Amino acid sequence: MGYDPVMRISQLTVPLACVLCVAAMLFMGYFELHTDDTGVEVGALCICAFLLGCLDPRRAWLWALLVGASIPGAELLFGKGKLHGGLPGVAAFVMAIALVAGLTGAFARKMVFPAAAVK
Repeated sequence: MGYDPVMRISQLTVPLACVLCVAAMLFMGYFELHTDDTGVEVGALCICAFLLGCLDPRRAWLWALLVGASIPGAELLFGKGKLHGGLPGVAAFVMAIALVAGLTGAFARKMVFPAAAVK
């Protein structure tokens, strides 16, 4: 068997996405606890979920939900409990935003590289 660069890239996709997802989760959890600017936080969440969705379109839903779960998770574990909508409401809202951003990233990847989407 010869060296196939496309196969090598696809073998590295999941481990790279896992590392980037953990980094994004740590960043979003820290960011949640140290800022009160919700708009910037939602923008950072969308960027993280979109990029992970672009990187691994097959598992875009998983990466988006994991990154989105880091915000209510950080608030639940380390927060002071000052959420305006209550933790379940905030968690549902954050997960929905992250899911839309992640699936949009997967869709963008499939539109830009349609041949890669077939595999």
